[in-house]
Amino acid sequence: MFRHLVCLPSFLLCCAVAGAGLAGPSSESKILAVDSPPASERQTRLLVGARQEGEVVVYLNLDLLVANALIDAFKRKYPFLQPRVARFSGASIIARVENEARVGKLAADVILSGELGILVLVDKGVMARYRSPLREIYPEGFKDKEGFWHAYLINVLVPAYSTRLISKAEVPQRLEDLFRPYWKGKMAMDSQSYYWFGAVLQQSGDEAGLKLMQRLNEQNLHFARGRRLLTQLVAAGEFDLAVETNLNSVLGIAQQGAPVWFAPMKPLYLRPSFLFLTQGAAHPNAAALLIDYLLSEEAQKVLVDHDRMPAHPKVTARETQLLKGIETRMPDALDIGRRYAALGKKYLEVFPGAR
Repeated sequence: MFRHLVCLPSFLLCCAVAGAGLAGPSSESKILAVDSPPASERQTRLLVGARQEGEVVVYLNLDLLVANALIDAFKRKYPFLQPRVARFSGASIIARVENEARVGKLAADVILSGELGILVLVDKGVMARYRSPLREIYPEGFKDKEGFWHAYLINVLVPAYSTRLISKAEVPQRLEDLFRPYWKGKMAMDSQSYYWFGAVLQQSGDEAGLKLMQRLNEQNLHFARGRRLLTQLVAAGEFDLAVETNLNSVLGIAQQGAPVWFAPMKPLYLRPSFLFLTQGAAHPNAAALLIDYLLSEEAQKVLVDHDRMPAHPKVTARETQLLKGIETRMPDALDIGRRYAALGKKYLEVFPGAR
């Protein structure tokens, strides 16, 4: 069943898990029965139900070190629960979830994914509503109004430039700065930068946004797959600038002494990673405990300890300090997710070199 998964050593998924599918009582109805009492009684009922369930099945595409740290911390808090985790690479998690749900054998109780395309599965009835009591702490844009998803981790999308090749005077402050003749042939871009593309169109409007992107394409861009790779190539001097990459990658490589830094180009877009409860989850109480935990300050501090940017507004990270005074914006992730396939197609039309 898990033919393509990469097993995490500290919580090995060593056997196939029988999927609950989408039949029978929904996760929503089970959780609503728990949510009706006062908060203290709610937690007691969740704990009783989770003890009976004994495990929680998680699908994720988070990097291994951070995933290990979060799940190990959860196990210390709830030692009576056994997380069974399948880790997928990139967008392969979407195909697995969709295929299992289609035949009524979705094994996962909780899904963690930064892939925007997975949001289309909300409209297909794969995800259940779950309004964690902790979601009220989070600002608008970090959760959807219906309760289908919560953001638990944030990536900040930034341009990265070589500090050896680019002077401070040339560092771009806005997107239009990249259209100057100076940058022609010197920039690289991710061949699947669909989210950033969608965010620009969303902010500027499709017509104006496409004109901006067409002007960017006229700059003889180079393309590579993967933001971390792009950051490494800029640090190595292969390119002067990467149009967009992850801030945590830039900071991590710079901390090792590499000549790379980020440009405070206005605005910088935030990209969330999502938490979902699945419809028909076999272990809904344990799943609710896990989602609540991942949204808690305790878990969010684990992210900080591993150089990731938390979504919790009260938990600060090094990125928080660096971004002071810089305009950041959270796009409508659900809108971009629903249009993700169309945005990808349009991206390749505008940037034929990315094919």
